[in-house]
Amino acid sequence: MIDYRIDVRIEAKAIGDLRESVGWNRMEQVYRDPRLQSFCCIGVYDGEKLIGYVDCVSNGVTDAYIQDLMVHPSYQGQGIGTQLMTRMIEYLKCKGIYMISVIYEDSLKPFYEKFGFCGMLSGQMQTYSCD
Repeated sequence: MIDYRIDVRIEAKAIGDLRESVGWNRMEQVYRDPRLQSFCCIGVYDGEKLIGYVDCVSNGVTDAYIQDLMVHPSYQGQGIGTQLMTRMIEYLKCKGIYMISVIYEDSLKPFYEKFGFCGMLSGQMQTYSCD
């Protein structure tokens, strides 16, 4: 049974395993860092296995940034990513957040456009490597 859990503690290893399954670096140490804070995160579970995840950081008033949307490859194509985005956007709107941002690769543009995101100029810089 697929279960969506909002704002529950998710083990760093489970997030690392999911990140690895989608071809990203694990970043387990980052997720263990007590300074790391989310405004909201949503985990999707099949039993006790984390199969989907999305995170959001925000100042809690005007702006929010949705990050780390991922779905385990075995579960992709079942609408889980769409549900994660829909639930996160709904949550942020309920909190009165004025502006929601997301950074995505060009190939994912159609996915994000269906939620109302539009392209804007932006920049991003990675300053160190996270294993």
